[in-house]
Amino acid sequence: MARGSVYLRTKAIAVFLLLSPAAFAQAPAQQPAPAVVVERIQVEEIARPEDFTARVEAIDSVDIRARVEGFLQSIDFQPGQQVKANDLLFTIEPNQFQAQLASAQAELARAEATLTTASQALQRTKELFGTRTISQAAMDKATEDFDIASANVTAAKATVSLAELNVSYTRIKAPIAGVISKSNFSVGSLINPSSGPLTRIVSLDPLRVAFSLAEGTLITFRQEQRFEMPPKLDLALRLANGTIFKGTGRIEYVDSEVNPQTGTVTVRAIFDNPDHVLVPGQFVTLIAREQEAPRLPVVPQIAVLRDKDGPYVYLLGADDTVSMRRIDLGTRISTGWAVKKGLSAGDQVVVQGVQRLREGIKVQPTEAVPAGDTP
Repeated sequence: MARGSVYLRTKAIAVFLLLSPAAFAQAPAQQPAPAVVVERIQVEEIARPEDFTARVEAIDSVDIRARVEGFLQSIDFQPGQQVKANDLLFTIEPNQFQAQLASAQAELARAEATLTTASQALQRTKELFGTRTISQAAMDKATEDFDIASANVTAAKATVSLAELNVSYTRIKAPIAGVISKSNFSVGSLINPSSGPLTRIVSLDPLRVAFSLAEGTLITFRQEQRFEMPPKLDLALRLANGTIFKGTGRIEYVDSEVNPQTGTVTVRAIFDNPDHVLVPGQFVTLIAREQEAPRLPVVPQIAVLRDKDGPYVYLLGADDTVSMRRIDLGTRISTGWAVKKGLSAGDQVVVQGVQRLREGIKVQPTEAVPAGDTP
């Protein structure tokens, strides 16, 4: 009995020694696939608004001055009034200029009468000279008298025209439409061409808005044809109180030279200003935005990784494996990066958990909730 028991124990030990140690090694626990968050690529319009500090300028402005000397008889407008072209603004006492006109007209009448007499004398002289009744000297004298009388008429007509012009200058009219300032002189003041501006008219609708571009920015805009004529830009203005001006503008022209002191070039735009919200001299912020902005895939910033070869993302495949995808980045926008090449709408990229990934690894994906949506 004891011998059989020893035999069994010996056999069990032999079997134990003959077995491979790998048979008793515990199998390692399989690592779970890493959890990641993925987001679908959306295609968006990639507009690139540019902000510029700008200044409002009047397209037309003029100082009103006297062109003749005289006493100011009347002021025919109110300060701040909207005037139209040819509206009467001032009247200078016209009496002396009307008298000068009457005198010039009388002198013209006398010269014309003299010319008529000289013309008749010349005609008779020609007839007599044709019959050789009078001498060549008499003929020359009659011709000279006619020429002098004719010249006197021409001079008298010029004097009349000047007198009429001076009379017209006594009624000072608006050369342009716009808003007029106050008069710098009172009724009864003696004014003349050297008295300085009587008042000023400024056109407020439309207005010009001028801003400066760095020469590098201008080159970029030229290369991208963003200053085509007509330019394909939407222009808006942000006013000093933070509000956006109602109405859009258009590029009028770009200066042909760069300012060597500032390294900038001036660009001017036109804005309609029917309500006179804009005033010449004020500063505004001009916002330029492309009208026909390209539509490109947009990748979230946190999904983009970089190495010595450039940017890349991890793309989720149909079998929940990830692969590295090289991308060509474009403009930076608020929601991420525009992608010129490498991604398409609907692609799913890893936005969380990218640190543990490598090419071909299987993952446990969870799709991100779009901003503004509830899970």
